[in-house]
Amino acid sequence: MNKKFKLNLKRFRLPLLIIGLVAFTLVGTIIAKLIEKTDHPVSAETVYISQDILKADFIAQQDFPLQAEQDDDTPFKILDARTNVISSDQYQELTSQRTAFRELISVPKVTLQNVSDKTITGITLIISDKATNIKRGFYIKEQSIKPGQRFTILPENLVRSEKNPARNPNFWLDAVDKSQVAVRVVAFFEDGSMWANKNQRY
Repeated sequence: MNKKFKLNLKRFRLPLLIIGLVAFTLVGTIIAKLIEKTDHPVSAETVYISQDILKADFIAQQDFPLQAEQDDDTPFKILDARTNVISSDQYQELTSQRTAFRELISVPKVTLQNVSDKTITGITLIISDKATNIKRGFYIKEQSIKPGQRFTILPENLVRSEKNPARNPNFWLDAVDKSQVAVRVVAFFEDGSMWANKNQRY
């Protein structure tokens, strides 16, 4: 009887070993997927970078926060918008152009967050100078900003240049009163829809 029992154990040992390995592999796969989800949170930040971008090289007198114009139902929230301030002498040294303004401000650095449940694929950034009633718009396309993600627009992204972007006059804004300069955005979604502030809707 003991010999027969030992033979039966040998017959079942291999199948039991295979079942154990399969079960261990399944558990390992499930744990790996859970870890993968926690390693890649949706709050990751993306930064728009155009081709062959050069860092703007200049010395600012100060950085200055701009007004953010956005309705309560905005899907793309402006978290921070700020600009750099330089003197007219610095502007002339950089651009070789003169200006009647005492100081100038750069195009802004803007940090936003997708607070909607849809992927944003395009952005129009609008800079409004209320003192002079002048507006400038910049369209950034071919993005993929997922729900919850933050997105940073750098000043260098807004000016094409083969050298220091700060030497391009378009990098600077003639601000009569920088406290009256504001920014707002229009968001374009993956499904083809768009969102704008109420006073921009048709």
